[in-house]
Amino acid sequence: MLILCHIGTLIHFPIHVAMWIAVFALVIALSLVGEFVFAVLFFLEKPALELLDRTLDRIPFRPKWWATWNEVRHEGDPGFARARIEKVLNGQKPEHGSAGLRAYRYRGIGPLGALEVAAPLGWQLSDDKPARPRTELKLRRAPAQKAVPAAAPVA
Repeated sequence: MLILCHIGTLIHFPIHVAMWIAVFALVIALSLVGEFVFAVLFFLEKPALELLDRTLDRIPFRPKWWATWNEVRHEGDPGFARARIEKVLNGQKPEHGSAGLRAYRYRGIGPLGALEVAAPLGWQLSDDKPARPRTELKLRRAPAQKAVPAAAPVA
C-alpha cells in the first residue's frame, strides 16, 4: 500500500509545488493591495491576518498520504518511526515548551506509540487544543517532577 502512496507522491509533487507557488503569488498580490487598504482601514488588519492564518493552516504543506522512498524501504519497521520521533523531539531546544508531530512521522507506530516514545523524553500531550491524532499531535514539555525527600527512618 505504501508503494502506491509513493507513486502517487511522485505524480502529485509537481502539482503540489505549482499550487504552493500560486498560493505564494496570491498572498503577495493580496498583501500589496492590503497595504493600501489597511493604511486607511487599520482596524481591519488584525482580522485579515487571522483569516490568512486560518486559511493557510487548512492547506497541508505535506499531505499525510505522501510516502518518501525512505518510508517505503522501512515499511513495517517500528524502530524507524521511533528513531524519527526521538530525533525530532531531541532536536527541540529546551526553551521551546511545545512541539508538533505530524502524522507521517508516526505512521509506522500510531499516535499512542508516538506518545510512548515521547514520554521518556519529557513530552506529553498538550491540553491547549483538542487532539487530532489523524493529522498531528501537539506535545508540550512535561512539568518537572520535584524530588520527594526520603522519609526519616523510624527507630
